[in-house]
Amino acid sequence: MTINQHRAWRYTVLILAIGQPVSSLLFDLLSDEMMESGPEFSPLIPPGPWFAIWGLIIVASIAWAIAQVRPSTIRPATSIRDRLAGPFAIVFAGFALWLATAAFGQDNPLGLAVFVVYLVAFIVAWRRVVAARDEIATWNVVERGLLYLTIGVYSGWVSMAFFVQIGTVVQGAGAPYDTEWGITWQALVLAAAAGLAVLFAVVSRGSIVYGLTVTYALIGVGISTADAQLTLLWSLAIVAVSILWASTLVIRVMDARRRMGLTRTRS
Repeated sequence: MTINQHRAWRYTVLILAIGQPVSSLLFDLLSDEMMESGPEFSPLIPPGPWFAIWGLIIVASIAWAIAQVRPSTIRPATSIRDRLAGPFAIVFAGFALWLATAAFGQDNPLGLAVFVVYLVAFIVAWRRVVAARDEIATWNVVERGLLYLTIGVYSGWVSMAFFVQIGTVVQGAGAPYDTEWGITWQALVLAAAAGLAVLFAVVSRGSIVYGLTVTYALIGVGISTADAQLTLLWSLAIVAVSILWASTLVIRVMDARRRMGLTRTRS
């Protein structure tokens, strides 16, 4: 790519990042749909105040995008900043696309397709970040922190929101939530959420920010399922958090040992 192409991609990411709060405002103004929670709608949805995390996600996204359009960061040679432009453009555009599907109902199954695209983009982004850790380590602490904060919180929340969306779609289709079958299908959803969290822990090489965000989301799920008196489900949420942090610890210890081995080999 030429330097002008790099610049165009960076500004595209910035425009899409700013488009997130704009699309949220338009949704509030133009849509009759209200975002619902509570066991009658879906016990897997965290309490309403939990969704304030979107404020952090959007602010971090815009701050990261602004940092990437500084002239000093745009160069002819392709860097990790440029390799992340595509995945982040998809992620930021996905926010508006999900709101568009939600305008037809929070339990609209089209939202699941948006989440799948989201997750693939995050896996690609994390793989590129991990592969470029040495390059990223040379950045200033603010920009490095913005990157890990943005990708960690955003991917953590979205990876769990995917399963919340599954819950709302299944329950919206008429599935019960408080019968034996209802508890069973929700337990399977939570088990799948734990499995995806571990996958992201592996792909991100044990991101602490990702782990904290998933923990936050699952605590919200635990509160909602406890309010619905679904003991098995909130217990599974605790188990999922424990599995995630055990996996994160193992991954980070293995990475530390590998880096030590490489250092000794080079010396």
